[in-house]
Amino acid sequence: SQLSLAKSATSAEGEEHGRSTTGVLASHPQSRDIQIDSFTLLFHGHELLSDTRLELNFGRRYGLLGLNGCGKSCMLQALANREVPIPEHIDMYLLDKEMPASDKTALQAVMEADQEKLRLEAEAEVLAEAEQTPEVEARLADVYERLEQLDSDTTEARAASILHGLGFDKDMQMKKTREFSGGWRMRIALARALYLNPTFLLLDEPTNHLDLEACVWLEDYLSKFKRILLMVSHRYDRCSRALVWQLQSIFQLLRLRQDSCATPVMTVAWGQ
Repeated sequence: SQLSLAKSATSAEGEEHGRSTTGVLASHPQSRDIQIDSFTLLFHGHELLSDTRLELNFGRRYGLLGLNGCGKSCMLQALANREVPIPEHIDMYLLDKEMPASDKTALQAVMEADQEKLRLEAEAEVLAEAEQTPEVEARLADVYERLEQLDSDTTEARAASILHGLGFDKDMQMKKTREFSGGWRMRIALARALYLNPTFLLLDEPTNHLDLEACVWLEDYLSKFKRILLMVSHRYDRCSRALVWQLQSIFQLLRLRQDSCATPVMTVAWGQ
């Protein structure tokens, strides 16, 4: 049976950034799907979404497209901060800023996952002792799969492969992150997000710092993403537009809302 939980945004970060969010959890609390009813999002009192149903199903990829200022990033921040009742077992990774400059190499920064492994191991213990419903069994299988990925002998090769796809040769992978520009550190942050393979991956303008070759690689990689992906872009960014057109075979576009007046429009897209 479904359990509905209502939540009104009271997080300090949401209030600090002018967001007010409400929603009701409509999916099973143990499900890997995210279904929120009555989703309303205000930004400094301006209504971006009102009484909307948000449905993000496990195994699907979603794209949110629109002009700058229409609220795409605001929506991602609200979701990532759990300002609506997203179950705690759904781990999220929001890519919205570059990798911090440090003495770690690009490869080390991508592979650093000790905390993630501890979190997954703790979750596996809890799930193993829980009543084995279909939802719990599916979550447990997914946790074991991710632990295997992080503990495998091929982890370094997988991280290196992701970095290579984003334009890093072997020498660049061994450079310290502080030696890279902000744009290249953004690529490192993207590589880490892909390497961690979270249940819910939120990408905010991931193509902004990519050349066409890296965009093509990313398009192919994301077409195989097996969890929940939500990616935002604006239509008139040249690199993003190139990626969006290449994603036509992956994402089906649907207009979410169009006001009669000249207000920004958001478009939602989804893939099988």
